[in-house]
Amino acid sequence: MEEIFITEDELEYLTNVPDVVCEKEVPYKSRMSFEEAVKACNGITLEEFSKMLDEAIMRLMPDP
Repeated sequence: MEEIFITEDELEYLTNVPDVVCEKEVPYKSRMSFEEAVKACNGITLEEFSKMLDEAIMRLMPDP
């Protein structure tokens, strides 16, 4: 078996396990709607994507 050496800091980290591993709960102001959450992360909704796709197809293949 191979010997493994650890530092004192690593030993302290591995042996001093805290009693509480999570922070206090943070109350949420209000829940965002799905659309607000999408906008908050600079995303687009499925409806917006569908509209943009239709517009792109119309630009590539206009009606005769």
